[in-house]
Amino acid sequence: MLDWATIPARHACHRNYGGALTGLLRHLPFSWALGLSLFSGRNRLGVSAATIVSVFGIGIGVATLTAVLAVTGGFEEAFRDRILGVYPHAVVMSRGSTFTGYEEAAKLLERVPGITGVNPSTYDEMMISSDDASIGAIVKGVDLEGVEKVSSLRALTKGGSLKPLTYEPGKPMTVLLGCELASRLKVGPGSKVTLTTPLRGVDRGTPSTAKQSFVVVDCFDSGFFEYDSRLVILDLNAALQFLGRGPEVRWIELRFEDLFISDAMQPVIASALTPFTLVDFAKDVVAIRNGIDKVIEDNLSDNRAKSVQDLQVATLSAQQSLEYSSAAFGPTQRYRIVDWKEMNENLFSALRMQKVVLVLFFLIIVVVAAFNIVGTQLIVARERVKEIATLVALGASKLQLMRVFVVHGFVLGLAGVIVGLVIGRLVVWGIQALDFGLDPQVYLITKLPAVLHWKDVVTIALSSLVVVFLSCVLSSWRATRLNPVDGLRKVV
Repeated sequence: MLDWATIPARHACHRNYGGALTGLLRHLPFSWALGLSLFSGRNRLGVSAATIVSVFGIGIGVATLTAVLAVTGGFEEAFRDRILGVYPHAVVMSRGSTFTGYEEAAKLLERVPGITGVNPSTYDEMMISSDDASIGAIVKGVDLEGVEKVSSLRALTKGGSLKPLTYEPGKPMTVLLGCELASRLKVGPGSKVTLTTPLRGVDRGTPSTAKQSFVVVDCFDSGFFEYDSRLVILDLNAALQFLGRGPEVRWIELRFEDLFISDAMQPVIASALTPFTLVDFAKDVVAIRNGIDKVIEDNLSDNRAKSVQDLQVATLSAQQSLEYSSAAFGPTQRYRIVDWKEMNENLFSALRMQKVVLVLFFLIIVVVAAFNIVGTQLIVARERVKEIATLVALGASKLQLMRVFVVHGFVLGLAGVIVGLVIGRLVVWGIQALDFGLDPQVYLITKLPAVLHWKDVVTIALSSLVVVFLSCVLSSWRATRLNPVDGLRKVV
């Protein structure tokens, strides 16, 4: 076997490699030096055409994958930003039919670390109409003093202020419409619209219908078509007056220091609203113990000898009694916490699935381009058959030759990945610079987004290099299968 460490590169290589191994290559390991020298063309004067085609083939595939990830990630980020511009990071709802004690719950939530905003609101589906049209809408009543802590609603309004929405008894109630909704109703500031709800309140057990006129004061543009075409905002006091339900809200809206900590915040919020103390724990333990004692007393109270079957029946009875008893272990679940991911689960799940499918689909382009390395290295092996034969004659094994071709192919693939990332970055910049308009009724947003994160870049690079490495192993194995006798005949 050839000892690479004892043979200088200039002697191990044929004279045709002399120019390629000058300078930096003389200081590299033999496999790397010889592998890099394979990039020279037939006349050893430049890079071969097959090498250029392989590099740009991989580069185009990586660039396409980069652009696809940027666009799909841009859609996800655009939807999230627009949704959270109007809606909170999470809401707290009562598990009962009404949420009347919201003031006390809001005070408890304001003291929870990590929560930066708390605001109660109503949320009802109604019919809104003008002189020209009638449309189904979502009517949301918000506390104007705290709405800025949970959303960016004020910044989204055309006038930049929510003060005109303030409810004043004896004066006409005012509303804020989505700009797309205002356009459909053909109304503007100062126009009147009518809200109609079939569930105003309960009078002797029977829901009553309410209809009332409101004055439009402004419109907001969130950039999310679903909200801009359906959402109506009014003061919480006006909403409570109009709905006639008394001090009752739909939920309490929350904003966190970081929107991605919503999962970790849920148990913290639950413990703050329904604390479970050591005394509560002791009471639950006593209740469970009393239940077990009662079951045992009912089944094993007589003095007759007990069989194993009797003990099994008593144990099963105790288990069933605990499962179906009213003794609850743990805090009472009075509230339900829903974060922004759960509120929009269908939308974000569809986006994630679309992203995975598109990445796998366009990764096929990289796979096809990477396997062009097989053909490239076969061409290189045929061109260098004399050199391969010389190395075999000196004692080089197939494994050692495979290392040379793996280095050659991996560097070729690495160059293609770098070229692809550069081209992909330029494509993303082009998408960001040019205003590609979208139909909001189809895509929900008006502009094609493109956002490329470093995490996506690393994912693209690593996945592409894995594909390249696998193709290198295959191509190097095929390249070393050439008959070295043919090369020796050419040398002679």
